[in-house]
Amino acid sequence: MNKRYNIKYSWTYNDDTDYVNGWPQHKLLGPCPICGTPTFDYGGGWRCNKSECYNSANNPIPNLGPRPAWWNSNINIGKDGNEFTAYKDDFINVQESPIGFGNTVQDAVDNLLKQLN
Repeated sequence: MNKRYNIKYSWTYNDDTDYVNGWPQHKLLGPCPICGTPTFDYGGGWRCNKSECYNSANNPIPNLGPRPAWWNSNINIGKDGNEFTAYKDDFINVQESPIGFGNTVQDAVDNLLKQLN
């Protein structure tokens, strides 16, 4: 299932990016669990596309761990003021549908998943 995320970027899960001589070098993944910027596959793992983020390729950390399972699900990420929001595809509004809020993308997703369980 392709998933479209809109934070300040618009892109689709698993799209090709970074072409060299016409061949794709990376695939776009889900939003960074810290800053919400698109991530990409990198050296068998993944990295954030925002150079200032802890999860970026500029940080020499060895491995960021597994890709979050919600990256290729029907959870969408947005912003509401200073907080990130997480909501399902069938979201209607805040009064009628579950929505998660948090200081990071992962916090918002965790908040949403608690409401759904």
